[in-house]
This record gives sequence, structure tokens and C-alpha cells, in this order.
Amino acid sequence: MRLRHTIKQLLKNMLHRVFLPCVYAAYRRAPVEKGKILFADSNCDSMPESMAVFYDAVKKSHPDIRFFFCDLRKRGVMQVLSYLKSFMKEYATAEYVFICNYFLPVTSCKKREETTVVQLWHSCGLLKKFAYDTEEDISPSYRGDVTRNISLITVSSEACVPVWQKALRLTDCRRDIVQPIGVSRTDRLFDPDWQASCRKRFAELRPDLSGKKIVLYAPTFRGTASSPYLVGYDAILALESGLGPDWAVVKKLHPHLSDPDPIPMTSTELFPCADVLITDYSSLLFDYILLDKPFVIFAPDYEAYRSTRGFYEDPALFPGEFVTDADALPAAVQRCFGREADETYRAFKAHHVGSCDGHATERILSKIGLPSA
Repeated sequence: MRLRHTIKQLLKNMLHRVFLPCVYAAYRRAPVEKGKILFADSNCDSMPESMAVFYDAVKKSHPDIRFFFCDLRKRGVMQVLSYLKSFMKEYATAEYVFICNYFLPVTSCKKREETTVVQLWHSCGLLKKFAYDTEEDISPSYRGDVTRNISLITVSSEACVPVWQKALRLTDCRRDIVQPIGVSRTDRLFDPDWQASCRKRFAELRPDLSGKKIVLYAPTFRGTASSPYLVGYDAILALESGLGPDWAVVKKLHPHLSDPDPIPMTSTELFPCADVLITDYSSLLFDYILLDKPFVIFAPDYEAYRSTRGFYEDPALFPGEFVTDADALPAAVQRCFGREADETYRAFKAHHVGSCDGHATERILSKIGLPSA
């Protein structure tokens, strides 16, 4: 198993250090095309939710937008090579590139100065460790730099800046690429019309839940993206009976996890429909608190997780219910139902998502000099 992993890493390094730079060099002889924009992600086959708001802001006035969305875990070797070659060809002459996760092709060679690469990222706040701070995120065998060529990284608050700078191992001359100007994906949470449309769609999809108190379960996964697993799911399956007939539990698992009963709405679209959120170490919590709603942290593996991956800030101290014992979960949900945001909650929100006010997309566009529609 270790030999197989070593061989896989060697092949990935060859791809990253030889194949991709050669493709880029072959096509960079042409001039950069003004107004040419790329949206890219290697974890999904369609537009990630983290890019949707930003895309909507630029698509009408910038028609030359090209998409490179592909879940590489589901593709064979030749399909992966074709996808990467196509991206590098367009990358060589693009004016703007937008990503929202680790996307190694943009870091494989030195980009042209005329090209701006923006890391929109896919999460807010400070919770579990990430990037170079944990081997679960970036393997010690990786020899590249996940921020090479990145012109701007947007984060959700001032408090996030030094943590990101450290976790990404940014040198002094590059620390200012991390900017607390907000996370674009959160803008729609401030739109009452969008919230109403989410509630309407939910009612159409689940008319059987009309009049019930809705608990949304939206956890992250444990392990790695290639070997994900879930902890505490049995307690969630039993929760509805523990709460009683006035309650309903809606489950929305991480995209890396297999969901036996998926609802065709994203986690963010379900937030306006929920009365209480249950999560564990998912950063979706920080999007959700922008709605000033109550939450429960259900973390049955808390001690083990703290001693292995670890946290930047301890979820046991967050201003919601914190539960490690499955038997205590129904009571915790019932206690926090209808709880209003108090001063502690508001301070928590300002600390983690203080730069998210519904106008993050505007600030990002202004920062990079790209006008919106």
C-alpha cells in the first residue's frame, strides 16, 4: 500500500513539474486575451456553489468565460490528461482565473504577469486546521506550493488573515495576498428574495414537512477526500424519533460522502428553511450564523479529532449547544430551538465572518479591477 502511494505521488509530481509546464510554455507564445476568464475546479463536474454568486456578477458584461470543472477522482488517466492539457492551453492566455479550492495546475509553472489568479475559497471562519497545518489536507510528500501564482485570497474576517498566512506558509513578501474583504458565496444569504425562493422550493420538494420544526444536519467528513467517512450518523438517524412528531430531520451530507436520500438543494439553500443546524467541524457553520439562527455542534469524536487534526478555535466554546454524547442530542436541539442571537453570538459572528455583509463580491471585483454587470 505504501509503495503504491509512493508511486502515485511520483507520477503526480512528474505531471506537475514536467507535463503541465510544457503545455503552458507551448501556448504562452500567443498574447494574453483581454477579457478572457476561466473558472476552474477539479473536485466537481459543474459550477461549485462557492463560485455561483461571483459568476452571476460577471457573466453579462464578460461573455468570454470558459469553464474547467471536472471531478478528477471519477476520471481515467487519459481523461485527466486531456482535461489538464485543455486547461493549461487556455490558462496560458487568460486574463483572469478563478478557483475556490486547491487547484494545482495554476501552480505548476510561473504564470504571466498579465494573468490574475483569484482564490475565492469555499469556506469561512476558523475551526479545523487546514493546508500545511495538517497532513490530512496536504501530504508531506507534496513538494509544490499551493499558493504559487495566486494574486488574491479572500477571507471572511480580519481574524482569519494571520491564520491563513501561517497555514499556507506565505513568505513575508506574499502575505498581503490574503485580504479580509469577505467571501463571495455568502452574499446571497443577505438577499430576502433569495431566502424566500429557497423556502418555497423546499416546501414544494417536501410538502410532507409543512408545519414541522426543521433540523438540518450538515456535517463534514473525516479522513481524506479519497477515503472519506462519517462519524455519529446512527445518532442522527435516531434523532427524529427522539424529538417527537413535531420535528423533522433533513440530512445534507458533504459531497465527498454517499448520501442515500439526497435532497436536490445545496446546504446553503437549506439554511433559510432550517430552524436548527446540527454540524460537527464543518465550516458551513459560519455561513449559517449569518442568519442569526441557533446551532448544535455534535462531535462524538471530539477528543480524538482534537488530538489528531486539531483546531484553530475550540468548538466546545462556540455559542451554541455542544454535544459529544448521542443520548444528549435531542435535548440539546430542543433547548436551542427559537434561541435568539445575543451579544456573545454577535461577537462570535463578527470574529469569524465580520467581512461578510452581502457586498463581498463587489469588493473582490473592485480589488482586481474587474467591473461587474
